[in-house]
Amino acid sequence: MTGLTGRTAPKSSGPSFPVAAPDVALWAIVAVALVLVLGLQATRVFVSDLVFVIDQSRRTLLLLLVAVTFASPLLAPLVGALSGGRLLLVATALLVAARTGLQLVDWPPARVALGAIGLAAFGWALLPLLRWRARAGLGILAGTAIDLALRTARDTLDLPWLPGIGSHLVTAILLTLFVVAVGFIATDRGPVEPRGALGLLALGPAFGLLHLVTGNLGFAIVHTGWNLLLASTLLGLGMLLGLLVAPLAAQHWSGWIATTATGTLGLWLAWGTGWQAGVGLALAVTSWAIFTLTAAMGGRLLRSPASVGRAGLALALGQLLQVALLLRYYTATGDRWMPVALWALLALVVALDWPSGWPPGAVALLPHVTLSMLLPLAAAIAWQALSRQASPPALAPRSELVVMTYNIQSGYDRHQRWDLEATARVIETAHPDVVLLQEVSRGWLVTSSADQLTWLAQRLGMHASWGPASADGLWGNAVLTRAQPLEEQVIRFRTTQNLRRGVIAVRLATPTASVWVASTHLDDPRSATAVRLVQIEELLSFLRPARPLILGGDLNAEPESTELAQLQAAGLRDAAAAVGAIMPTSADARRIDYVLITDELEPVAGSVLDVTASDHRPVIIRLVIR
Repeated sequence: MTGLTGRTAPKSSGPSFPVAAPDVALWAIVAVALVLVLGLQATRVFVSDLVFVIDQSRRTLLLLLVAVTFASPLLAPLVGALSGGRLLLVATALLVAARTGLQLVDWPPARVALGAIGLAAFGWALLPLLRWRARAGLGILAGTAIDLALRTARDTLDLPWLPGIGSHLVTAILLTLFVVAVGFIATDRGPVEPRGALGLLALGPAFGLLHLVTGNLGFAIVHTGWNLLLASTLLGLGMLLGLLVAPLAAQHWSGWIATTATGTLGLWLAWGTGWQAGVGLALAVTSWAIFTLTAAMGGRLLRSPASVGRAGLALALGQLLQVALLLRYYTATGDRWMPVALWALLALVVALDWPSGWPPGAVALLPHVTLSMLLPLAAAIAWQALSRQASPPALAPRSELVVMTYNIQSGYDRHQRWDLEATARVIETAHPDVVLLQEVSRGWLVTSSADQLTWLAQRLGMHASWGPASADGLWGNAVLTRAQPLEEQVIRFRTTQNLRRGVIAVRLATPTASVWVASTHLDDPRSATAVRLVQIEELLSFLRPARPLILGGDLNAEPESTELAQLQAAGLRDAAAAVGAIMPTSADARRIDYVLITDELEPVAGSVLDVTASDHRPVIIRLVIR
């Protein structure tokens, strides 16, 4: 029988539990935790960069490339055979090389290739590392906590997106620890733990939920309305609670029933807002941690271990299920039923291999795993608290406003490189009082997984107002202001053709009266004129009471279009045209981004900045309130 290492496992007359040396078990936990951290980082870069390099409109090609890469565990037996049974060492070398490249290389096609290699190597390394399933499986949960801690420390940004000596140093430490851990366990010749492959099938849905909800800082911030520190604490405590409750849940079938019900309720509540979402996330993350840990640890003992082929097949099928449901989620701009579907798959697979108690020795490792989760999270939260800027100072109302409208393409520049720092520098250089943003992502896997609004507001020292357009609330428009907003209002358009759209309006104080500023993004295809006209009707109805009004955004319509005529007929003037700022604003040389104003405002200067930090150029207008 060929076990997960690619070696022949000894025959057994009945179920038994191979005993690994304590130090080997601990190093296996460390290795699994770090391979998960590195694998998640590679996954985020691969998926996000691929969407922009290939273009999201080519969905068939995107799906094919993603599916082939996520199914790479199927090749584990071949890689093991070609390497003479050294699957773990080959996977380690590939993962370290790919992850190093992601930290140093910024050419998008190369990053896609490196991300794909890293994702494949992640699966190939995970299979032999889980030969001690009941112990090493604990590393899966430790890895999710370390990953959460790393993103918390950097305002939700992941290490591969961050240049600079600090990020390079942390990456080097992670890679060194991973290599050391693999070195300690690679020479172990003990028996393979007799666990089946079924639990590995559950890891794909578990990782999908991690990306969408249970490890998504942006989701927690948006739905609870809490800041990054509280959101990270909430997710981290949920993971820790799941670790501590898991041994109790595994004692009886009632534990599976209670966890399934609690997780389902939690996912439903998490889609709400405020404390409802907070309670829901706590329940969902705790339940997710219990099931993910149970799946990783392998369920019931068998007479012989699963072969590397069966284990690779199970892991690949789970990954493909994740891909299918994530594709549906994002094409529907946040289908709330997809997390529920992922949870149902996770619960079903875990039920088929539900243990009759925790394995011997695993409980003794709980203090070590708890510390490995608690210490990084506590350090990240402390770092975030100490380094975080104070709230923006209160500013006196001004009769003159500098307004910028900017479609930031989720942080991707004109050459498809993700660089949110470049976006921030463009804004910072212009010194605007108000920034009207479009295409802002707050945790989507396909757009870096970062909460871009949280990061930009902290980086620029401005107040942030959020206008969600997607169903999950994680993609849409935003307004950054130097003055504290007096009021915020948001709607989603009922009619849409490509992605969900909407508008956010914010009321600001001035010396004479308040002024409304609004950010919107109309539908994209050039052929969608009829859809845009309907959206404009909804927009004008929503903004009719808002006067004086500054409306900015990507209207996907040119100056002589029917859409602009409809807006002008409603009393909105093209402020940029009034001051001669009529340079094309999109990468295809069209003028489709505007600042429109009512008669109470007078434009005195303006420009279109010739920058490449997005596929759109920002429009800057200086206005005087009459």
